[in-house]
Formats: sequence, structure tokens, C-alpha cells
Amino acid sequence: MKISLYSSPTFGRRLKTSEEADYCAVLKKGKELAGNTGKTILIVPSPSLPQTKTTNTGVGNILDPQALDFFDFAKKYWGINCIQDLPNGRYIPKDRNWRIYSGSSMDLGSQLINLEILTKDLIEPKDFNKIVYQNLFQDSVNFENVLNPDSETENVLKKAYKNLLKADTESKKAMLKEIETFSSENKSWVEPKSIFHTLKEYYHTENFRTWSDIDKDLYNPDKISLETRNKRIAEITKNNSFDTGYYKFKQYLADKHLKLAKEKLNQKGIRLSGDFICGFSWDELWMRPKAFLPDTKMNWGFPALDLNSKEGLDLLKEKAALYAKRYDDLRVDAAWTYINQPIESINGKKVNTKNYYGEKALEAIEESVRAVKGKDFNTENIMYEFIAALEDFRALDNNRETDPILKNRNKIYCSNDLSYQWGSTKSFKDLGWAGELYTLGTTNHDQKTMKTHFASEKSRKLQTEVLADLLKIPKEKLQDLKEFIKAKYAEPMRARNNFIFFADALNLDGNYKDNQHHTSDYRMKIESNYQDHYFKALENGEGYNPMDALEKAFRAEGLDKKEPELYKKIVKYRKILEEPQKNIIKSHILKGGLAALAVCFVTYAAVKYHSNKKEKPVENQPA
Repeated sequence: MKISLYSSPTFGRRLKTSEEADYCAVLKKGKELAGNTGKTILIVPSPSLPQTKTTNTGVGNILDPQALDFFDFAKKYWGINCIQDLPNGRYIPKDRNWRIYSGSSMDLGSQLINLEILTKDLIEPKDFNKIVYQNLFQDSVNFENVLNPDSETENVLKKAYKNLLKADTESKKAMLKEIETFSSENKSWVEPKSIFHTLKEYYHTENFRTWSDIDKDLYNPDKISLETRNKRIAEITKNNSFDTGYYKFKQYLADKHLKLAKEKLNQKGIRLSGDFICGFSWDELWMRPKAFLPDTKMNWGFPALDLNSKEGLDLLKEKAALYAKRYDDLRVDAAWTYINQPIESINGKKVNTKNYYGEKALEAIEESVRAVKGKDFNTENIMYEFIAALEDFRALDNNRETDPILKNRNKIYCSNDLSYQWGSTKSFKDLGWAGELYTLGTTNHDQKTMKTHFASEKSRKLQTEVLADLLKIPKEKLQDLKEFIKAKYAEPMRARNNFIFFADALNLDGNYKDNQHHTSDYRMKIESNYQDHYFKALENGEGYNPMDALEKAFRAEGLDKKEPELYKKIVKYRKILEEPQKNIIKSHILKGGLAALAVCFVTYAAVKYHSNKKEKPVENQPA
């Protein structure tokens, strides 16, 4: 018989079961009194989510059991009620990295598909295990194992689709019917994209301008008649039925995954927010050429949408409707590009100009979302990202985002530009903004890190002065990096809607650098032992301690005097989360040792009792 001193190693102080309900109640009430009565958003790209050992394909997804456990953890300890995923389109590889923000905007990537759940009736466990086996020695996001055309995942998906096409069971027939319905409901983009990806394989390139005259302009009504187009589509579909059908199969699975993920999160009281990526991909230009400015690229190399055309506005509305169906909330990526579209080149010539569309684009997005959401429509659930340099706002040169166009919309900001006039709840209140008109956090996936700002003497000097005044903390104390970061976490606690980035919350350092989209940033993976790492960080005065942030916010607002009992509990739980690991380990060793002694005593007594009995002991009786 094995005797263990304690059941599992522990690092830092977890909440006891008896403390959890009270902790959550204190956190909820404290946030509300501090001003955070709306959303508390956790920004985390789904590929970075943790996976259980038996399902670790290398690319996380919301439906993985360990990911769902992580969301429970985030809700309990941080008070999260919304998850902000990063773009879920098809990622496009470049220089051995996967460009999340240069992918497609309307269709979905294979990284979303949870094979174990969505295709369990189509594949054998051994096939799924092959995918997991290929990832055994990877500790970061392994995009190649899931997205490469020759990956084990692609092999298994194709095998699953071939199995489905047999239609030899009622469940397979039902799935084929669902795929047909899905494809019909989304025909405007599913059909042309299925054709595009079939032709891409035929020509061995995505550069459609090198294709034959009919294929490169297949969806251009100025060059190809509807009759000719339909005839060519029928020909391609007939000769490549597996390829076009396989594309639709994967889109159906990815869409179903998102639906199930949203349901699971909603059951936990958590909303799912989607990243409404600002650009369009080249296959989207190919299928809707009239919606774009001819031979023109906007910043970052995307095709430039023509919002002065009906086709351009219609495509934007269609895209917004897709996101409204898939998500509870929308984060409109680089929203300033819709108002004031930056142009990079025209006809291959470098230019530095902008197309000013004003409010037209934002109204089109809202009109489309309202049509989908109906009575559940709320403008606060559309969050416009306006984190950009002052020079990006041609029409807003003097007052930045105080322009009437943005006045009644929910705008996303980081406190990176913190000053006495900007980047804090007080500065926005001084501008006359209500709480529902902005969402505030410290930093996100493409902004400078807090450590970078602290390392800059100019930025540190200004921000420590502002934070000291806002939170009534001695300026000298904020010269310590750990205290500076704690103060940065505390300020957004007073915003109605706020957010935190997963790498900051868990104190995962070393990967996400300042706005480096094409590096290894997006390969950061939350390991299964994230709790150990998190509580160890808290013990060292690092990581995100919401009770510490609340304590500072309460003192700044005078709530420590108005709500002394609640404040006392906030301080109590702040200390619990920071409790040194050595005390906990000693406690567990002591408890484990006493438990072991008790087991030994009971075992000895049982053996002694049976040895003294005259009857023959029962064979195989457990000790």
C-alpha cells in the first residue's frame, strides 16, 4: 500500500472550497462599487488555450476540457464575464509564422475544428491519436500540425470526409443534410470560396491574376457573363466534387464549433467576443471585385474596400452579419481605418493618401448587427478599436476621438498613452464620456508592454506621476516595476468595461513583444500547469491580483471608508492570494504527515485485530 504525504504538489495559495463563494461575492460587489458594472474581458487567442494531454493537437480551442476549466478559473479568480478571441479566419503562413491578422475575414480556419468532438463518428480514436502523437515534443502553439496541407490533421479530416460521403448511417445522412443547409444559407461566400480554393490547387498559386482569363475574372460581371460563369462553376464542381465539398465540410465544422463554443461559454455566464478583422483577403477580392478600389492596397497590404460603392457597403454589411451570428459581441479591429482609410499603393505606385468615409462604414456595421440581434441589439456590445497614433486621424487632429462621429460609440483604449488628459477613467470623465462609451485596459496583443513603458525614462516619469495622483500612491513607490504594474492594473478597475490580456494576467513573459505580428508571439501556449505558474507569480508580487487592484481603487475613491467591511475582506483576500508558497507546503506536509500517521495507525490496528482473532481471516480482504 502506498502512503502519500500529500495528494499533489502545490505552489502558492489557492482559495479553499469554503472561501470560493465569499471571494466571488466580494470581487463582484467590489468591482461594481469601483465602477466596473459592465464587462470584464479576457483577451486570449483560442490557439493559445491549454489542452489536455490526450487531446493536445498543438492548437488550442474553446471546446477542449482544459480550456473550459481555464475559463472557470478566470471567472472565479478574475471575475471574467467575456472572452475576446483573436481572428478566426484562415491564417496565412509567412516566414515560418502564421499571420493571424493577415488571414481571411469571412470564412473560418481549420484551427477551430475540434476533431474529437465534431468528427467522433467519422474517425477512429487511433487516427486522432496520430495527430496528438505528432505534437508530443512541442510546448508552444504548433500551427503546422493542424494547418499544413500535408499535416496529419488534414489527412484525418480528409479521411473523415470520405467516410461521411459513404452515407451508410442515419447520422452521416443527417450531417450531409446539415452541410447542404449550411452551404445554401451561406452560398454568397461559401460557393465562390470553394471554387477559389479548388482553382488555387489546380494552378498551384493563390495569385489569381496568373490564372486563365476566364478563371481570374470569374466573378467580375464586367468581364464574364453570368451564363459563362455558371457554366464554368458547374464544370469545376463536377470535375472536382471532392475538393469543393471538402471545403464546405470544413467550413461547416468550424462554424458548428463556434456555435457550440458560444453555447458552452454562455452557460457559464461568459460572453464570446469576435475580432472583426479590418481587412479582406485576396480570395474575397476575387469573388467581389466591384466592392474594392481597383489595383489599390490599403495599409498592411490589404485590398482597399470601396465604401462609396453599393457593392463595397453590401460586402461590409454581409461580413458584419456573419460576425453577429457567430459571436455575442464584436471588437472592430482598427476601426479608424473605416473612417479614414489609409492607402499604401495605387497601380503598384507608393502613395501616402487616405479615403475619408466618415460615419458611413460604422453605420453599415451597426445596421447589419441590429438586423441579426433584433431586440438584443446594444451598441455597447460593438467595441471599436481606436488605439492608433494621432496622425492616423485626419479629421480628428485636434481632439482625437472626441469627434461627434465617435461620441456615442463604445471605443477600446489601452492606458499606454496615459497622461493627465488621456488614458484614464478620470480623463475620459473630464471629456464628458459616460462609462458605456469606452472599454479600458492596460495593454493588449499589439501594444507596447508595461515593462517597455517602465524602461522608458520619459514614459515612466509621466505615467508614475499620473498614477500617483489618480490612485493616491506615493510616487516613490511606483519606481519599482512590480508596483508600477500593479498600479496600472488598478486604474482600469474603475472603468465600466475593462479588459486584461492573458499573458499579463498569468505573468507569461518573454513572447509577446511590442506589436510584432509576424514573430513567434502567436505561438505562446498556456501550459496545463498555469495555476502553479500564476500563484507562484502572485507570491513574487507579479501577475494579476484583482483584489490588489480593487484595494487600490477603493482607496482612491474613498470606498475604504464608506465600505469598511467589504474593504477589509478585499485586503484579506489580496493577502491570501499572495501568501508565500513555503507556508502552504509546510501546512500540506503537516496535514499530510498527520494523515499518513492516522492511516498507519488504523492499518496497524486492523492487522493486530485480525491476528488476534481465532477465526481464519477472509482471503483477499483489503487492508
